[in-house]
Amino acid sequence: DVWQGTQLLAFDSAAAMELLRRSLIGDELTEKEKKALRRTMTDLASVVPIGVLMLLPVTAVGHAAMLAAIQRYVPGLIPSTYGPERLNLLRQLEKVKQMQTNETEPEEDIDKTE
Repeated sequence: DVWQGTQLLAFDSAAAMELLRRSLIGDELTEKEKKALRRTMTDLASVVPIGVLMLLPVTAVGHAAMLAAIQRYVPGLIPSTYGPERLNLLRQLEKVKQMQTNETEPEEDIDKTE
């Protein structure tokens, strides 16, 4: 989950940089784009305190307890890319991509045998 959340954060950051660039050159952003930009900036700001907590010399159980407490008492501090909604969406997308590659592979095998 951590790796996938980090990948999502990287993708969101790249998209946010493009939106920020467009905004700076004078393009008008749609409400959906503005919302995505705000969400990504909030996610990036919340990565810092979470990262600091994860760097503390605590056992794995201690880290799990800290994350559980944060999730329960300050859920907004955890970046949205690490949330179950976004991660489930990413997993569904990966399944669709896998299904698409599985559908194209038999055609390639047929071409090779002819």
